[in-house]
Amino acid sequence: MTQLNAMRWRLEILALRHGLWMLPGAVLLLGALLAWGWWLPAQDATLREALSVAVAEQAGTRTRAAAASASAGAPHDALPPAARADAAVQRLFVLAAENGLTIAQADYRRQETGRVGRWQVQMPATGTYPQVRRFLRAAQSIPGLSLDELGIRRAATGAGIEARLLFSVWFSADAPVGRTP
Repeated sequence: MTQLNAMRWRLEILALRHGLWMLPGAVLLLGALLAWGWWLPAQDATLREALSVAVAEQAGTRTRAAAASASAGAPHDALPPAARADAAVQRLFVLAAENGLTIAQADYRRQETGRVGRWQVQMPATGTYPQVRRFLRAAQSIPGLSLDELGIRRAATGAGIEARLLFSVWFSADAPVGRTP
């Protein structure tokens, strides 16, 4: 009992000398010691377990990707053959007409470098903005197609817009015609 009174007396002296701010500091120190001794090791174990699971999944993904790339061969093997690329260029014009766009005149250019080639098609189109968006969304389904450049401005007539579209249809120049990617 006397030790308890002695400790109480010392705490009262500390509180009078240093103010009451020391009491919250002592409570925070006690909380920090409890967290360090009990809560942090539990969190550390949980995080280590989650990390080991993530590393195992990532290693499995890398192994599957390496196997897939080894079986896939060269990157240009995924491109459609030249005959299908020619049909894809024609499909662009069909999609433009289906979506209500007017194509005044288009410029074509075919380039082949080694095993990869491309049709480069420049299409000036007139229509409304929603028609152009629908056309571009529909054109995404064409294999080997990339949109290289898009320029939009208000039409001189005031109705709609003029869009300058530059597409590339990539193809494998040495692929057999009957092959489907």
